[in-house]
Amino acid sequence: MLDRITNSMKVNRTLQYLSSNMNSIQKTQEQISSGKMIRVASDDPIGAIQSMTINSSLKKVAQYGKNIDNGISFLEHTSSVLTQIEDILMEIKTIAENGASDVTTSAERSAFAFQVDQMLQELIQAANSKYEGKFIFGGTETLSGTAVNSAPFNIRMSGTSIAGVIQNPKGISGEIKRLVNDGKYVTINIAGDAVFQPNGEGGEDDIFQTIIKLRENLLANDGNEIQKRIRELDNEFDLLVGQNTLAGSKVVRMQLISDQLEDLKVIHKEHLSNIEDTDVAEAIMRLQIQEVTLQATLNASSRILQKSLLDYI
Repeated sequence: MLDRITNSMKVNRTLQYLSSNMNSIQKTQEQISSGKMIRVASDDPIGAIQSMTINSSLKKVAQYGKNIDNGISFLEHTSSVLTQIEDILMEIKTIAENGASDVTTSAERSAFAFQVDQMLQELIQAANSKYEGKFIFGGTETLSGTAVNSAPFNIRMSGTSIAGVIQNPKGISGEIKRLVNDGKYVTINIAGDAVFQPNGEGGEDDIFQTIIKLRENLLANDGNEIQKRIRELDNEFDLLVGQNTLAGSKVVRMQLISDQLEDLKVIHKEHLSNIEDTDVAEAIMRLQIQEVTLQATLNASSRILQKSLLDYI
């Protein structure tokens, strides 16, 4: 036996259709006005998950970009200081060459010794340079600078003269790294010992000790020893240039990674736009169809129902 379809059932069903059509129209209008297809996750669950994944990736890329910018700034500052030190060594070498000349008098060599001592102090100051409050050649130690021997390089005096340069007892080596991509790190510092004392305090290629010896050789009016210091300065200058080149190569590498991240950011944003952004032309066409459907539903209901829908509202 067939169930009887009452007029009330027809009205309820018609109201459901009308409500569904109007909700669809409202949703499409909001998509057009906001420019976004997904307002809440229920609009497109799969698209919402994809959108969250892409946004998460974009946040990581942005953080990698900040790490790279910080690393490049640190390395560029390091390279600038190394270039300054190169200039100091070149000036010292020029003084040494003048002091090694057979026509240079003892008084002139004493005057050169004073200049060398001044540049030694300038060199130590450069070796203890800071970036954002931290010693750039201090390795992984933050070094507050308040305790005894807390700078990367500290002077040892003999009377009124600098007799040696000692390293911070906490160390001046170690790598400072920045995360620049998923699982990819770049070391952004140049270890202080590699630049100034590659074979330890007072060892071979200790830049400070070479300059201190040069000062003493000038005061002693010893031309032969001055010649030895010139050769040592040449070798140490080459090592210094090598470290500066290393810093520059790291900057180039990080810039390349930064360019790759920018490309990845563009790809992510394009993908995100395809998921989230409203195709306005398609949405307007869909809105027109929905409006026609609503009008057709209203026309059909007016013929099917025996009473006006207003009687049931």
